[in-house]
Amino acid sequence: MSLFEQMKLQAQKTLEEKNHTDALSLETLEQRNAKLKEVFDYWREFSDLIKVIQPDFVHPITLPGIGEMSGLKVVEPFSDYRHTLSNNQTFTNEIGNVSLFFFYKSPKFFQFQKELGIAARVKDVLWRYGIIHTAEDIKNEQKRIVEIAFVIPWSVKGSVNVTPVPNSRMLHFSIKNIAKLGEMEIEMAFEEIDSVFLDELSKLILGQENRFWKIAKFN
Repeated sequence: MSLFEQMKLQAQKTLEEKNHTDALSLETLEQRNAKLKEVFDYWREFSDLIKVIQPDFVHPITLPGIGEMSGLKVVEPFSDYRHTLSNNQTFTNEIGNVSLFFFYKSPKFFQFQKELGIAARVKDVLWRYGIIHTAEDIKNEQKRIVEIAFVIPWSVKGSVNVTPVPNSRMLHFSIKNIAKLGEMEIEMAFEEIDSVFLDELSKLILGQENRFWKIAKFN
């Protein structure tokens, strides 16, 4: 038997062992699915309470190179979950993702004009963090664009999206604009996601003292 033939057999055996190891039992899949449903149920109730309370977010949020937003409230929460599709494009019982959306908002807004070079940097910041805004060209007498006029409402959309890692006990958390601008990724075994974890994440969203950074596991 040649070297390549030996290596092919070894590679095939390794892949078979890995696939066997990675495959989750039906019971584990059901437990993971139940955990995702628990996360949704928690966020649905959390959203209902936020709609009533509209809590203050006591910390300022800074848009780099633009300004500081303070006196914000946590408003307009929405929670949702989606089932996965099978190969024949029908929905299965398996939950494919669970999401929470909300806004840090104030009636105030930024309004200013910037020359083109600086305006491009302002736009980069706004698009990077998904900040809704308007930008209007200002032209001189020769019809050349010389400045950009910005109107930027004090409105920051935050989100948490949870998806199961294929053939794994892990849940992947994609977190955006939570308590501050930016994105982060977390992976936790579904057994580790409990009411304490969700409470600490919710406290972070609300700007309350929390232990989230101590219990989360970042990629």
